Amino acid sequence: MSYQDNLDAESYTPESLEQTLRSRADAWNFSGQAEAAISYAAQGGNVTPEMRMSMGYYQTGKRAAEAACRDIADPNGPQENGKLADAYRAISQPLPNSL
Repeated sequence: MSYQDNLDAESYTPESLEQTLRSRADAWNFSGQAEAAISYAAQGGNVTPEMRMSMGYYQTGKRAAEAACRDIADPNGPQENGKLADAYRAISQPLPNSL
């Protein structure tokens, strides 16, 4: 993975940095509430310092998950243009020259 945020990369070995980023990616799960809070704060809404810190952890995990090539789209949202829908369409198509 190539994503690095505010980690002090010099205090990590390349292997431990990779492991840290991978664990962040594995721990991240989509949250509609977190996405709504981030949108609210981006529009100038007032959020508490604790909420801002939680949003930062969420966004860090999301970026790590994206860098690990995980699907970060809303699983309950429209999937017509999502990676998951594209994958299902791809496997449902017959192979060229197949019987």
